[in-house]
Amino acid sequence: MSFLSGWSMVALAAGLTVPPLVALYFLKLRRRIVPISSTFLWKRAVQDLHVNAPFQRLRSNLLLLLQLLVLLLAAIVLGQPVRQAIQKHEDTLILLIDHSASMAVVEEDGRSRLQTALDEAKHIVEQMGDRARAMVIAFSDRAVVVSSFDTDRSALKRKIDTIEQTQSLSKLSEAVALAEAYSQNLIIAGVEAGVDIAPTSAAPPATTLIFSDGRIEDLDTLDIQRLNTENMQLVNVARRGDNVGITSMRARRSYEQPDVLNVFAEVRNFGGEAASFDAHLYVEDVHRDVQAVRLEAGRLQGSTPSAEDPGPPLGAPPLSDGRTSDAPLVGSVASVAFDSFEYGGSGVVEVRIEHRDALEADNRAWAVIDPPRHVRVLLVTEGNLFLERVLPTLPLEVEILTPDEYESVDVEVLAEGERSRYDVVVFDRHSTERIYQGGHFFWGAVPLIDGVTMGDAIDSEIIFNWDDAHPVLRHVPVVNIDVYEWNRLTLPPEAETLIEGESSPVLSYFTSEGRQYLISAFGLLIEDEVGQPMMNTFWATKAHFPVFMYNAIAFLSSSLSPTARVATRPGDPVALLRPPKGDTLFVRRPNGARDTVTPGKTRTAHYARTRRVGVYRLEPAVAGQEVFAVNLFSSAESDIQPSNNLIVGATALQATEGAQLVNQPLWPYLLIAVLVILLLEWIIYNKRVFV
Repeated sequence: MSFLSGWSMVALAAGLTVPPLVALYFLKLRRRIVPISSTFLWKRAVQDLHVNAPFQRLRSNLLLLLQLLVLLLAAIVLGQPVRQAIQKHEDTLILLIDHSASMAVVEEDGRSRLQTALDEAKHIVEQMGDRARAMVIAFSDRAVVVSSFDTDRSALKRKIDTIEQTQSLSKLSEAVALAEAYSQNLIIAGVEAGVDIAPTSAAPPATTLIFSDGRIEDLDTLDIQRLNTENMQLVNVARRGDNVGITSMRARRSYEQPDVLNVFAEVRNFGGEAASFDAHLYVEDVHRDVQAVRLEAGRLQGSTPSAEDPGPPLGAPPLSDGRTSDAPLVGSVASVAFDSFEYGGSGVVEVRIEHRDALEADNRAWAVIDPPRHVRVLLVTEGNLFLERVLPTLPLEVEILTPDEYESVDVEVLAEGERSRYDVVVFDRHSTERIYQGGHFFWGAVPLIDGVTMGDAIDSEIIFNWDDAHPVLRHVPVVNIDVYEWNRLTLPPEAETLIEGESSPVLSYFTSEGRQYLISAFGLLIEDEVGQPMMNTFWATKAHFPVFMYNAIAFLSSSLSPTARVATRPGDPVALLRPPKGDTLFVRRPNGARDTVTPGKTRTAHYARTRRVGVYRLEPAVAGQEVFAVNLFSSAESDIQPSNNLIVGATALQATEGAQLVNQPLWPYLLIAVLVILLLEWIIYNKRVFV
């Protein structure tokens, strides 16, 4: 019990009333002696002799005790006593429970963050009012409705217990969209057109409780339309902040020496203390190398958020130094470069850090590598002096076919099953639909597939933008490229523009069904008015043109880009190619469970049960596609430091540590007790004075 007015008010009231009452019981009345003619009142007179002196000895007196109790209770009432009780919800509740990777952290009480969230959610459901209803949504990279609105508290608690831990990222947008959809009354279509049945009453206001550690990726893009952010609360279930994790990894073969394997990893310390540990390299579970790593503290001492000083909320703008207090320091990042070594096989490369911290999902990372081979390139051209001279200068095996030869040659010459026998096929001004899985570079032409067309010529525009950070354009001064004309391109939405003209892409890249496409809207040569070839650009005569071709072939070559299969993050779908025999594909998950996938009539099937990190194996599989890996690679999840407030919309949500406690006033009950005691005191007093 506590007092809104403080103990001082109680002490003051008791001090002003209790001493005078006790003093009255010490006093005696001095009475005047009067002779009478009867002895009837002698007994009463003898009793009165005891009060003729000024003071008397204090005796046990029930009336005194009752009066003291009344004064003490009255003094306590003036202090406005309250007790803390769990808030009882009588309205609509929406419980959003985070089960992303960071919720697997085991806190000091031995429970994971997810288990704490489930316990707190069940506790709040237990305290629901008789007329309250609640729904439960579990969210990570995707949101799932665990229970629609229900008033049955037992059923809600059973469904809450079904939420399982994932190793996915934490995103709130889909959960908010589901909550808004379920909490609104929908218009019911009438029988006749234009006659709809409106809801009889508006949806009641909902209280939204978010059970999370606050590590949510999409706060900046979160769009709340209907939920009242004033009725949102963040129930923070996190305490620990010590973690070291692998945030990226790269395994690739040397371009000039395909037998040599190079492996790199980036490791980051998100905790408040320095960390020293070993990073190990494994190839097909065989130990290859170890590197000692030391990382400084990931946060300044004293920068850990607390209830008194929560720090900048997630989603807030950075500080003047470009960093929020939640951001790791520069010294807490290390790049681990393992020693290069010769490896002539294929398989899984793993980097593992031996560091005991709060989160295990980011202590390991995997990459899938193909066996080494020298790059084979097929050039399809009617004759192009520049390409025919540049390609042989690179460490490649080059073959040349004319367009007619390419279209008429047997399929066994070009492909093995669905996969091209060449790492890269370069098409010089030749569009074709004869395309196999692999890399393709089109100069002044396009693949004849859906969503790709080449339109009319453009001869009066300039190149005004390019992505010089892309591997294809590395060390290529695009600003010095002049082109006489290029054709207007129409490409799929997922296409990435590398060089951009005023109204159309000039160089673009995209992938589809195991095929990579690099498309140049212009050719190195064009035909003049009489049909003779002429130069369309002087770029092919520049020293950096071979550099561009080197980058393009290296980027498109499947044997030189093993890291492409490392990019899968938890929850991302993976395109699986149809096996060479049969229509059924089995996927062995990291925990040993096996899923069945049926591609159907298409060449590929999309597999989305990738919410755990590790290595996934396919049976049967297309050659070179037997394995793929899923890695966390998320600073938002690896940074497990709890956030005590979030910016949701325009509202900052202050975190609570569980079910919200409210002050329940006790003075009405004490006031009733005072009245009862006064009534009892009055009855006892009247019985004593009755003669």
